[in-house]
Amino acid sequence: MKFTKSYLLLTLTLTALTGFFPALADQIKMKDGTAYEGKITLETDDLVKIEISASSSIKETKMLSRSDIESITKDKPEDLEFNKLQELVPSRSMMGADQYKSMIETGPNTFLQKYPASQHVEAVKKIKATLEEELDKVERGFIKLEEDWISPQERAKFPELVNSRIRFLNMQQVSRGLSHNAIIGAMREFEDIEDNYIGTPAFPRAVELAQNLLPTLAGQLQRMARDVDYRNAEYERTKSQMDDIARQQVEAARAREEAQYKAGLEADKKAGIRWVRLNARSKDSIESYGKMVAEEIKNLKTYNLEGLKKQGEILADVDDLIVKNNFRLAESKLEEAAKISTRTATEGNAASSKKGGGGTYLAALRAKLSKTKAEEEELAKAREEAAKSQALTQNMKSNPKSKESDEQEETLTVDEEKQKAAEAALAALAASNSKASSGKEEKPAKSKSSKSKSSKKSSKRDDDDDDEREERRERTSSGGGGGGISITRIIQIGTVLLLIAVVAFKYLGVGGKKE
Repeated sequence: MKFTKSYLLLTLTLTALTGFFPALADQIKMKDGTAYEGKITLETDDLVKIEISASSSIKETKMLSRSDIESITKDKPEDLEFNKLQELVPSRSMMGADQYKSMIETGPNTFLQKYPASQHVEAVKKIKATLEEELDKVERGFIKLEEDWISPQERAKFPELVNSRIRFLNMQQVSRGLSHNAIIGAMREFEDIEDNYIGTPAFPRAVELAQNLLPTLAGQLQRMARDVDYRNAEYERTKSQMDDIARQQVEAARAREEAQYKAGLEADKKAGIRWVRLNARSKDSIESYGKMVAEEIKNLKTYNLEGLKKQGEILADVDDLIVKNNFRLAESKLEEAAKISTRTATEGNAASSKKGGGGTYLAALRAKLSKTKAEEEELAKAREEAAKSQALTQNMKSNPKSKESDEQEETLTVDEEKQKAAEAALAALAASNSKASSGKEEKPAKSKSSKSKSSKKSSKRDDDDDDEREERRERTSSGGGGGGISITRIIQIGTVLLLIAVVAFKYLGVGGKKE
């Protein structure tokens, strides 16, 4: 899982711009040569109180006598404001767009308007540009978690990793007050992490924070239980000294508080929240809470922090492998993570633990792996079908008439055969007609020859003999003296009928495909 890093560039830039202008502070030089640098918080005629930094997180206060002070150098107002602006970056986690806008307006913008000629102008402009860049990311759906920027896409791909981390940072921020209500609020966040995100890298961090917070809460509850009777008695004593109107107002305010507490308690119970609201005025509520805290401290000791940290790292890698579709390696690492021991509980205290071994992140990843594999298989099938369809389409585009050409070629082959048969029939018919014609011509010639011969023998025949011979020639040309249809005429008629049949079959498509 990869996140966007922004702090390296930001640190280098601000160092370059502010390196020549170190964070200024009030300076006090003593007569013995000792010098103090910090923030002067009080000045009187005799004393000066200055707050100095003993370390990055520890501040120490010094009370100095004016008689021992040689000189005092104070920051200019613009220097003091610039020091406050430097604390704006790096910005806090999970800030919203409205928070960024307010910070830019009341911080860099106000400074640049008040001190346009300040030596810190360039550094302030750079701080403003950094905040505006982060505001743009937030408006585009990014969220800042410590030093990382999480995109909406990453949050959708890795919901358990991101949401567990958000819950831990909420737990961390809520607990900073260290009051009993602040610690209870932090434990409500821990309860959600323990219910839903065991196995994430955020979980061992949450366990460590809870282990540090609960002893503090236990001590506060002990003092509250010890003092509750006295405080209630003091309330009653103070109320008794009030007049009727003031007493009625105090009692009405206490009644509203009690009603709000009961309504909130019922809502917590209905929601199944274990770390419900505490009634600091009820000894029973305080003592009950003290028992729950002791039980939770015992439960937290059953967690193996080293095992949890190792498992969290492996499971985060598995999550990334699943997203990258590296299923084989993901399955191997998943089984490796499942074998890691995350509890150090004995049989006795394990029974008091709210949860057994196992981890919800592990179960979520198994489900995610199964679902992603199934989706990838379906996608692969879809790709295969699409590839086949695309190949077929491409083939049809490259040779769109191939099938039609094959059919036309087959049709042409049949038609050629029909044509040849028709031509053969026509040839046969022509030959038959030729023979018949030649036969007709020969017979009249023979008749004429006979007539010539007969005319030589008898030139004195009259017209009646000529008519008789003409009738005889007609009978001879029509097939002879039988009076029926001759064989030659039958052959001619059959040939014509055969030709008509072939042409009709060709037109109707009989014996082959119609063109």
